[in-house]
Amino acid sequence: MASSSPTSSCSSSYSSPFSSSKFSSLPVMALREKIVEKILDNRVTVIVGETGCGKSSQVPQFLLEENIQPIMCTQPRRFAVVAVAKMVAKARNCELGGEVGYHIGHSRHLSARSKIVFKTAGVLLDEMREKGSNALNYKVIILDEVHERSVESDLVLVCVKQFLLKNKDLRVVLMSATAHIARYKDYFRDLGRGERVEVLAIPSSNQKTIFQRSVSYLEQVADNLGISSESIPTRYCSGLSPSTSDADIKPELYKLIHELVLHIHENEKDIEKSILIFLPTYYSLEQQWQLLTPLASTFKIHILHSSIDTEQALMAMKIWKSHRKVILATNIAESSVTIPKVAYVIDSCRSLQVYWDNLRKKESTELVWVSKSQAEQRRGRTGRTCDGQVYRLVTGSFFSKFEDYEVPTILRLSLRQQVLLICCAESKAINDPKVLLQKALDPPDLQVVEDSLDLLVHMHALERTPRGRYEPTFYGRLLASFSLSFDSSVLVLKFGDLGMLREGILLGILMDTQPLPVLHPFGEEYLFTKYIEAYFGGDGKNRVLNGRKEEVFMGNLCAFQFWQRVFRDKHRVEYLKQILKIDGPKDEMKATSILLPKIEEEWCSFHNLVQSSLLSVSEIYDDILNSVHRFRPKFLGTSDGLPSYRDPYEFSHTCLLECLPNDHVDAVAADEELLDPSSERRKCVAVPYVAFNHFRTNDVAEKLAAVIKEIRVLYAEDTSGHHHGSVDDNTHVNGQASVCVFFMKGFCNRGSQCLFSHSVQAKRPQCKFFFSLQGCRNGQSCFFSHDMDPSTSSASSNFSLPEDNDADAASLLKLFPTSSDGCILLLDDTDFHIASNLARYYDPSKVVTTTCLSETTMFDPSLTGIRILWGLNHPYQTIIAKEGMSPIPWKEVKCVLWFPNFESYSENLDQQKHLLQNFFECLAIRILADELYEVQVILTMNNFRFSQLQVEKFGRDCFFFLTQSFPFDETSFGKLPDTVTTKKPKLVSRPISFVFDLHPPTDIQFGDYAAILNKRLHDIHKTS
Repeated sequence: MASSSPTSSCSSSYSSPFSSSKFSSLPVMALREKIVEKILDNRVTVIVGETGCGKSSQVPQFLLEENIQPIMCTQPRRFAVVAVAKMVAKARNCELGGEVGYHIGHSRHLSARSKIVFKTAGVLLDEMREKGSNALNYKVIILDEVHERSVESDLVLVCVKQFLLKNKDLRVVLMSATAHIARYKDYFRDLGRGERVEVLAIPSSNQKTIFQRSVSYLEQVADNLGISSESIPTRYCSGLSPSTSDADIKPELYKLIHELVLHIHENEKDIEKSILIFLPTYYSLEQQWQLLTPLASTFKIHILHSSIDTEQALMAMKIWKSHRKVILATNIAESSVTIPKVAYVIDSCRSLQVYWDNLRKKESTELVWVSKSQAEQRRGRTGRTCDGQVYRLVTGSFFSKFEDYEVPTILRLSLRQQVLLICCAESKAINDPKVLLQKALDPPDLQVVEDSLDLLVHMHALERTPRGRYEPTFYGRLLASFSLSFDSSVLVLKFGDLGMLREGILLGILMDTQPLPVLHPFGEEYLFTKYIEAYFGGDGKNRVLNGRKEEVFMGNLCAFQFWQRVFRDKHRVEYLKQILKIDGPKDEMKATSILLPKIEEEWCSFHNLVQSSLLSVSEIYDDILNSVHRFRPKFLGTSDGLPSYRDPYEFSHTCLLECLPNDHVDAVAADEELLDPSSERRKCVAVPYVAFNHFRTNDVAEKLAAVIKEIRVLYAEDTSGHHHGSVDDNTHVNGQASVCVFFMKGFCNRGSQCLFSHSVQAKRPQCKFFFSLQGCRNGQSCFFSHDMDPSTSSASSNFSLPEDNDADAASLLKLFPTSSDGCILLLDDTDFHIASNLARYYDPSKVVTTTCLSETTMFDPSLTGIRILWGLNHPYQTIIAKEGMSPIPWKEVKCVLWFPNFESYSENLDQQKHLLQNFFECLAIRILADELYEVQVILTMNNFRFSQLQVEKFGRDCFFFLTQSFPFDETSFGKLPDTVTTKKPKLVSRPISFVFDLHPPTDIQFGDYAAILNKRLHDIHKTS
């Protein structure tokens, strides 16, 4: 990142943010100079300060004001990253993405000018794996909220420490309000001789400008509400001690919270003071919301949960003057974020904990009591912009028995994905999982690491070297290249092996996406089911899938495809028509591009879709597809790029809009201030949007069920490859009747008439839950069998293998026309290098080539018979040419060849992309206007370049779909000048021929667009 003056990307009216009275009273301001001094003097500095003291937003700015930049800050959650970045950018009067930027997942709002960059720990971890120490090219690295012990946070800490030992210039700052400071100080004690870890404590101020916080427990709450204090521990806490009490929430607790909210409202005169309620799960948020919903005239309810869109969640920052704001939140709101005017915090003292369930062979969740550290973080959400009151819904004695700190996530999970990613790291300092993980702040059990390594070897993702190290295979590196969870990545590649790569990519993304594309109205599960059924399974004919989750993902897949087929295709057609418009096309296209997001948002609302989720899925889809193109697994060459949503061709949808009253508006879907209670909103009622088996839904669903089953088998097998049994169906196993589960339970009433066996030695029928995404929660006590069919064993699966290196000239030649009236069009062959080589293998009289050179008297015998079209600049004078200037015989052309040459564009990727975009646009117009549907288009270029320039996306946007690809035979046809070098192992960099077919959009849906294109194309000719 370039260094420049601190105000270069700010408004001209910039003034120091520290002069604002809003920030000058923050406790951290008193230590501004000392903080900067200690960070410069020490390689590791720990800053401790109460929540709300200003450390997250101000410390990066202290450094920037002293021209110590660039600075990178991590936060544990995406919501916190965006919220803090926006706060700092606003304080500095800068546009977000300029001087202050952020990076979460696939969303990057930063530039080369960014001097303060906020990231999630997961993003930084990925960057260190890819770039090693180069990912830390910042003057200062600030790791905020280090008490949050996610796997990513712990791995960031251990990786940063390894690079600190090698880089004497790196400065690291650890910040928290509740971390065990002595442990962090001790962790970095071995940096070097004479080095120390400086600890700075930001003192609490007794000034009146600092707001006060008081804490009440269940006893005081009961007293305030006039509830008898007898048996309140067992009624609301399920016992007297956290170690013996279940953390589940009983209905009484929701009622208690509701009564407490009403009590606060009645006694607090300032309507702007809001209430923040911490609950552990989405379900618990729904339960509380349902109690508050009838009081919508009194309260404005906001939801903070990972399934809620970030921008939507940020609406909780708004201060209401007409209603009291109530925020229902999980632990997403625990740290970093200041929500204005939160005066009351109601803490259920529960949290949702993720752990590896060895019986179900999947990650599971359980409700647990929070730690004292978590409770302190929650307390810190109030008393920031006004005095605060905290209500902890446990007794004081119960709270005193809480653990000081929660169990780090790294000690609860299987770590298989983390182990694989560590093995794939470029730097040797961090690519040995056994060594690295034992250096963590809390090292996981070595057996857990060994089990992960054994599983990955069994899956052929890793292989063990003679020296005992673990090296990733081609399959392992390909898995690790996806920005998805482990299970989702495995699913993508299994779909690739089955010939449905692109559907697999989308399903893998959807398994990891929150929020999903189909709108999930908060608290109204029946509506969500209705919305899903409008896209998948609404007619009840589909019984392929075993679990509810699978049906939801299939519904969202169909919704995404519906958006592509109906909305996106419509605007793709309109865009192509505008290109040819003679009068003011640029102005119209610009106006359309400005209006399109709003038009799309409205269309999504009609069809119960979340626009931001659709766009996010689309972006991640292209990233993963481009990664596959860089590796080129064997299945890619024959993978048909025609998406399933193109079937059937006759598919159409006509919106039938009806007005619905606003009392059905999702509580978290819109800004209520903009809604007139008497107004109405429109919805499309032409359901189902996707009919049964349109978009090949049944084929995809069958493959999804088979892939999930295969993955379950893979995890359930022991590492020697043995599975535990076999089943054929639910009534007979190996030709014998399977056991009657009712008999096993003692109440079968069919006696000898029962079709199932009453023998305890009989095989049990297969458990469907075990082979679903949900998994079977009964484990070994399940009455049904968890044994596998031998045919399902993953040992026989085709693990993704690299493409064969052999290039064969026949692969290209067999695509050329054989009829006497067909020819190939070779575009932009400036020096005739390609044409002269083609003529050795193919009839030169069937080759037409264009060049931008002027006609010369040069004679090359190898070009004899080839038709050369001189002086044509590609693509404007070749594909869409003025009348009389292009003698291309389009009616004869059966195959278009283009070997893009980017030499004149240097490394300007935008210009290269623009060239490719123009090529596809012009060729789509020509083919559609003249109905040249038999024409195949073959682009030959380096696969890395193909991936980097997102060529498949540009083709898809113009209705060109990749049907096959194969290595280009440079021995036969000559070497190509476009080469890309890579030092990364297992990646492929070589020339590939990519074959595209144009699949025209249906005229049933979009009218006679071909006639319009034809008329406009010939109008251009007439006006030339």
